[in-house]
Amino acid sequence: MKNQINKSFIRLYRKSAKFNLQLSNDLKEIIIGLMLGDLFAEKRNSNSNTRLQFKQSIKNKIYIDHLYNLFKDFCGSKPKIITSLDKRPNKQTSYSAIKFWTLSLPCFNEFRELFYNSAGVKIIPEKFENLLTAKSLSNWLMDDGYNSKYGFYFCTESYSLFENQRLVKIMKNNFDLNCSIHQHTNGYRLYVFSDSKNKLLQLVKPNLLNHFNYKFKI
Repeated sequence: MKNQINKSFIRLYRKSAKFNLQLSNDLKEIIIGLMLGDLFAEKRNSNSNTRLQFKQSIKNKIYIDHLYNLFKDFCGSKPKIITSLDKRPNKQTSYSAIKFWTLSLPCFNEFRELFYNSAGVKIIPEKFENLLTAKSLSNWLMDDGYNSKYGFYFCTESYSLFENQRLVKIMKNNFDLNCSIHQHTNGYRLYVFSDSKNKLLQLVKPNLLNHFNYKFKI
């Protein structure tokens, strides 16, 4: 019983010590990019602060370890490997992933407010054009982009057609990348044309981990 009390006290102490932590601009840019992909911002109730979940397939463990090293000051525990069953038709196979959570902290609230509507659905913010930088783009690409025969895709099925159209304009205005929207089974995906693929590589290369060179067949 005494050990349980001591552990609870240590957890509360660690959390209170992190309560007033502030994010650097670099970390904010990274979060902005990852929020376009699989990063999940959770508020357990209306009065709580926000925590972030970083999750990838086990094959991208090196990327999760990289992100954890960047955000470990905001976390209470290290990344964990989990195994789940893919219940989709014709799958029925187990797969492994690795993830970590941050603590629920005030510094993450702005991202929950920016990227989720009142129903808790992830959206593209109206003033997103002013937020997306080359560093953000790099992390979005590592998180949720893949190479195609000629161009490059970003998995944007969770966003509406209108939101994808907004992303096309932002990619052109911010980075002079020529993009279009391709319909897929579950929605729409953002496609970078072949004539902009090399420009995309040059934009993300300063922040691209060697682990992801395969996305450009480097």
